[in-house]
Amino acid sequence: MTTAVIILSVISALFAAFFIVIRVTKAPIYGLLTKTLASMVFVAMAGIGVYLGGNKMPDATALIVAGLAFGMVGDIVLDLKRAHSEFEDLYLTSGMSAFTADHSFVIAATYLIAAPTIPNLWLPSVASAAIALAAAPVVMIVSLKIMKANFGKHFAFSAFYAAFLIFFTVLSLWLSILDAKFVMLCVAMILFLLSDLVLSTMYFVEGKKEDKLLVVVNHGLYYAAQILIAAWIFTLAM
Repeated sequence: MTTAVIILSVISALFAAFFIVIRVTKAPIYGLLTKTLASMVFVAMAGIGVYLGGNKMPDATALIVAGLAFGMVGDIVLDLKRAHSEFEDLYLTSGMSAFTADHSFVIAATYLIAAPTIPNLWLPSVASAAIALAAAPVVMIVSLKIMKANFGKHFAFSAFYAAFLIFFTVLSLWLSILDAKFVMLCVAMILFLLSDLVLSTMYFVEGKKEDKLLVVVNHGLYYAAQILIAAWIFTLAM
């Protein structure tokens, strides 16, 4: 399992790196095709992890694979708006919805995996929700006042998504303190949060949409997060 996860992680990282190079150097259609391929690879990696784990693998890991599949859909939809800018609002809303579903499936799996070994899950859940509800408005205010972001019709959904992602990140951090098997998930969610902060700058701050440095940083953080989540599956059977 250890050898398999290392090999598959390297392969996934290479496909992601190839996509990032294409994304900043070629036409949108080539970026879309290579992004789809890179996303398919980390979903396949997760599925292989579940298969190799066999009876040792918690049943809930199937939900993680489903979540990563929604992430792949979100990937594709968000890149479609580059090729069809007239539907940009629709693609952005659809992409954010897909990633909300992605996190929802992984959160459900996390609770099912944590329940047998971590008592009183309500406590980290409530504390994480409280922190998210306090932090999300701060993030939005900083984005509006300091970063000069213009969320337009996406303000409500962006605020909800920020709170949702902060909740999961804090929850994974709390669980990693209680049980070491959640450390990889915690690191992945921190990377995911950072990636979405960069993505928010690209989408909602004027003049940043095609900033190549932000494109590289955003996708580098994002694929590192998704590959870590796929790799986390392998550790659950060890």
